[in-house]
Amino acid sequence: MIHFVTPQYLLLIFAIPFFFLLYYMHRRSRKKKVALIGDPRLVGKLMPDCSRAKGWVRISFFSIAWFFFMIGLARPQIGAKLKDVHRKGAELMIDLDVSNSMLAQDYSPNRLERAKLAISRLVDKMNRDRIGLVVFAGQSFVQLPITADYVSAKIFLNSISTESVPVQGTAIGDAINTSVKSFGSEDDAVKNNRAIIVISDGENHEDDAVGAARAAAEKGIKVFCIGVGTPDGQPIPYDGGLLKDKKGNIVVTKLNEKMLEEIAAAGGGAYVRAGQSDFGLGPILEELEKLEKKEFKTQVFEEYDEQYMYFLAIALFFFLLEFLVGDRKLGKKIFILFLIAGLSGYDCFAQTEKKEVRKGNREFRNNRLKEAEIEYRKALVKDSSSLKANYNLGNTLYRLKDPASALKSYGTIADSVSRIPFKVNWNTADDDGSGDFASDFYHNKGNSYLSQKKYDKAIEAYKNSLRRNPGDMDTKTNLAYAQKMLKDQQNKNKDKNKNKQKQGQDKNKKGNNNKQNNNKDNKKQNKNQNGQDPKENKNSQNQKNKQGGNGTMSPQAAQQILKAMQDKENETREKVKEEKAKALKNKQKDKNW
Repeated sequence: MIHFVTPQYLLLIFAIPFFFLLYYMHRRSRKKKVALIGDPRLVGKLMPDCSRAKGWVRISFFSIAWFFFMIGLARPQIGAKLKDVHRKGAELMIDLDVSNSMLAQDYSPNRLERAKLAISRLVDKMNRDRIGLVVFAGQSFVQLPITADYVSAKIFLNSISTESVPVQGTAIGDAINTSVKSFGSEDDAVKNNRAIIVISDGENHEDDAVGAARAAAEKGIKVFCIGVGTPDGQPIPYDGGLLKDKKGNIVVTKLNEKMLEEIAAAGGGAYVRAGQSDFGLGPILEELEKLEKKEFKTQVFEEYDEQYMYFLAIALFFFLLEFLVGDRKLGKKIFILFLIAGLSGYDCFAQTEKKEVRKGNREFRNNRLKEAEIEYRKALVKDSSSLKANYNLGNTLYRLKDPASALKSYGTIADSVSRIPFKVNWNTADDDGSGDFASDFYHNKGNSYLSQKKYDKAIEAYKNSLRRNPGDMDTKTNLAYAQKMLKDQQNKNKDKNKNKQKQGQDKNKKGNNNKQNNNKDNKKQNKNQNGQDPKENKNSQNQKNKQGGNGTMSPQAAQQILKAMQDKENETREKVKEEKAKALKNKQKDKNW
């Protein structure tokens, strides 16, 4: 099916008959003028080499070139548009591990990129099933809601990196629970219609993944696992070097097949280790074919393939033929005509490239952020360097509480924005409002850094924004807040260092005065043994009398003591819980892979 982006240019094809009519009228007028000067037959004998058919050949070539040029300007495309379709298939959620351990290079180029390539091939093989995508590290979130829009699935897949999840670690159980919730209500499900594929190295640090898989199986959802990595392990490239733990040791990440096998067994699925050539999807695809099929309605978007360049090439060919046949002066005029039409067509292309961006803006204004993100990513498929698409995508991701991905989108156009002259008005929406685009860019970039508590980078971004727009009070307010938070952070670090130094000094002082304290204790003990101090005896007697005398204890006093002991025990339990929580938190921070 052929689709025209700008079909209004096709109306200009109807001008072709007028070209022949005008040329006929031109030749008739010229004959009349020749007849006024002399006998037309005598003039014809004086010009024997003049071809009468040359003019008609020229106008024919020009008309053919015009025909194909107008089709090219209409931008024919092959593909299908977004439409509702009814399909019958299964539902599949893919849980992709994006922790730092997936950067290990026991696969080429690394585990994560190899997994993304395998998922992309899986999507290419799907034609009726629905697919969703969950990314996880220390926590998980839905990267792509379950859909049959395979083009969008591949778009979202390409944007995944280890920075997609701000909290590092590996929480497979949380990813499985997130996938279960993403399937929707159990009332809409068909028995044995849903499955989850976990792609990970199996180094689960945080939660009970086996229990989560068992709970999913109880709901009729099968859990499959693909192990990525080698049992011998590999170091993790990180910031130009190798990732190290808090003790300074190089981290070696190994494939934990036992964990993945237990998860797959609890989830009623199967475990496969990914190979270098075959990633392990073959056996799992065979299992997925056995799932029950369910009929559902969905919207499908298929990317169009541009065809305008072929028609423009044909038009250029006939234009050159016409140029060679006609005289040079007329050829120059036609060349100028084509140049003007080409420039207008280029402007048309530039406007149509903004179609997805404008649609994304409308979705953004209606607070349909996920839909807006999809439209912006569709625009980036056509032009990955688009300033508007990258900028608006970053704003959308920030609103979706994903500042790390927002900064990544901003970073794509950072160099281009820095070269924009000061005080350039940029309309980023469909309304009549305008503003300094570069200033807004740096302001929003600063907000993303601020939400990640990277106060120094936020301050620098806000300063760049104020250089573009010094009167922006919102930016000034945010700058002041970031400066205050940075100062508080620095003071807190200083106090922490001082406390460490003080603790070390107290420890040394305690060691030096240990002998002196022992002497004091011995002196006091000798005093009690040789004869008790009168004040102490008095206090002891009073305490005894208060308790009832003769060594007995009243029920009220006993109840008070029991209550005090119970309170003390509860306090101790709370402290133990706090210590456990603190230990777990430290464990998560220690294992950031």
